[in-house]
Amino acid sequence: MQKQDSNSPLQPESLRQRLNGWFLGISLEGESVLRGVLMILLISLFALLQTTLMTRFRPFGATPDLMLPLVVGIAMTAREKWGAVSGIIAAFVIESLGGATLTILPLFYMPVGYICGILSIHYFRDGFAVRSLYTVVTGILRAVVTLILIFSTTPNTSLPDAFSVAVIPEFFATLLFAPLPHCASLLFRLIK
Repeated sequence: MQKQDSNSPLQPESLRQRLNGWFLGISLEGESVLRGVLMILLISLFALLQTTLMTRFRPFGATPDLMLPLVVGIAMTAREKWGAVSGIIAAFVIESLGGATLTILPLFYMPVGYICGILSIHYFRDGFAVRSLYTVVTGILRAVVTLILIFSTTPNTSLPDAFSVAVIPEFFATLLFAPLPHCASLLFRLIK
């Protein structure tokens, strides 16, 4: 009589252990669930701030993009997977609350979240200077996206008008309020 290996994949306990925490192919570990809930809460909070309070306050004459620094902050704190997921969700949420007719933000926010997460793992460690650098660089890239949106929806706009009325005010308004989402994204460090 041959003794069965206790780690054999055919044993019921082993199969139960491997399937434990999975539901329809989605990992349901406690940490992942908490991070998902926190991500949804932060995206909802900053989407409400951006679409209500900041549209009335309008620093520098433009509504700041609070989702971009939030995605960068989540990517730096929770890494590339959560950065990409938060980027795609944040873009769809903000666009569904009243964005431009041409929707390219999901194509921008998701790679930003993923790339910032990868860079913070392998190259630049998390810190104030690195967060500032990522926010400025992604803000410049967002300015290019804003220019594309302006010229695709209103072709009669001149380049100086686009810069003075939309691009530069939005860039500086985003930089002014970027510390709020970055500080909120540090809550991901509490989940371990």
